[in-house]
Amino acid sequence: MQKALTAIIDWFGPYTLEEAKDVTKFDYDDGLYMIIGKQPDERDASLQYVGLASRLHRRLRAPKHPLHKVTKEREIWLGEVVSPRTPGKKIKVTDRMLDLAEWSHAYFLQLPLNTQKRKTSPDRAIVTYNRWWKPDYETPYRKRPHRDWPDLIDFFADDYDAKIVWFGGRQIKAPVEEFCED
Repeated sequence: MQKALTAIIDWFGPYTLEEAKDVTKFDYDDGLYMIIGKQPDERDASLQYVGLASRLHRRLRAPKHPLHKVTKEREIWLGEVVSPRTPGKKIKVTDRMLDLAEWSHAYFLQLPLNTQKRKTSPDRAIVTYNRWWKPDYETPYRKRPHRDWPDLIDFFADDYDAKIVWFGGRQIKAPVEEFCED
């Protein structure tokens, strides 16, 4: 049995298209991006597309990119995988951890503009944990940016149901000092 990979993703945003182009030109090696907004015929903003890119500033400039279908209330969130990357020999140009993290979002959230990765479940077990930060890279958000964006996607295998989790309800917030010994 293959062990699950764990992708902890720190998402930063929201950015406009121009802000995302500027930020990624100088301070973004490779990672994920999520597009939230409305297509012309939609009433409510929703999660539309997740992608990965090593040169995101170039990808965002592509005239046929799916982001151009999101014309209203468009937000771009930039995701950085902060957990250790996939061990072993690299057999693809795309990092395996990034690929699986993108795939888990596209498939389990059935994002409308991800046409390929919505068709089949990921080919390896993955746990994707999302955390959201303001563009200052230091301040965490208290709430997720969109109600449909889960905190956790836990996919074990095709024979088992995936767990998609939105944290909320009863939570205990304990200051760290209470657990430290002198």
